[in-house]
Amino acid sequence: MKKIIGILLLLTQFSCSTPPKPEGLILKVQYQPEKTYRISTIRGTETVITYSGQPIAMRKLKSMNIKNPTISKVKTKNDTELETGKSIADQSFPVRLTYKKTMSLDGKNEIPEGAVVLGEISGNQQPTFNSVTSGTLNSEQKAQLLQTVQTTFEQFKFPEQRLKIGDQFSTDRPMEMAMEGSTIEIKVTTTYKLLSIKNNMAQFELNQSYQMTPKIMNNSFSGKGNGKGQLSYDVANSLITDYSIKTEIEMNKKLDYYEFDLKTINEFSQTTQIAKQ
Repeated sequence: MKKIIGILLLLTQFSCSTPPKPEGLILKVQYQPEKTYRISTIRGTETVITYSGQPIAMRKLKSMNIKNPTISKVKTKNDTELETGKSIADQSFPVRLTYKKTMSLDGKNEIPEGAVVLGEISGNQQPTFNSVTSGTLNSEQKAQLLQTVQTTFEQFKFPEQRLKIGDQFSTDRPMEMAMEGSTIEIKVTTTYKLLSIKNNMAQFELNQSYQMTPKIMNNSFSGKGNGKGQLSYDVANSLITDYSIKTEIEMNKKLDYYEFDLKTINEFSQTTQIAKQ
């Protein structure tokens, strides 16, 4: 009898000291110290601007060599390496992003190969970048690159909540765009839905919407946008290995003697792999 009571006590102690693991997945990107991550990013934009209006305005645009419609295409691919250093007492560690290979559709590489963006990671947060090292970029170009890199990494900062299959959450990102003497306030809402978890890989569906509001409310502007995409999340390594999204945006702006319609398609994709140590 004493043996049975003793076993029951042991089982009770074990069950109390080892609580069950909480169910659900938390989508959180966490880079580890002393690792090398290989990142490949592709960006593509196709924009069509169509003008219409009074003959005098159309002749003026033609005299300025503005084509109607005006069509532009931009596509770039960047291969980078994110290297993390040793963790110190406060759990922070340095991070170094190096541009290994850069390519563009027109052959003009805005980011030179060998450019380095430096920063640090504190705790479980996303990297904070603070400087750019390059022999060819001027101070303004360095500031633009620093902002682009920081924005790219910050888009992978999500609210910490546990998700089960079929659950979803949304994030809002505010932006501003200057247009013909006014400013357009844009709110980008992205919804992430967990579709499946298999072999330690979680699959998400992405839906995106754009809400555009001009600061000058005179009915001269209208705009809308939406997008769809997907991402794959490596649960064991707390890493998004594949991310892609395609968005379509339409805008109309009325001026005194003419108006223009803008349609743009943006594509963004990124893959990340941990380099073999």
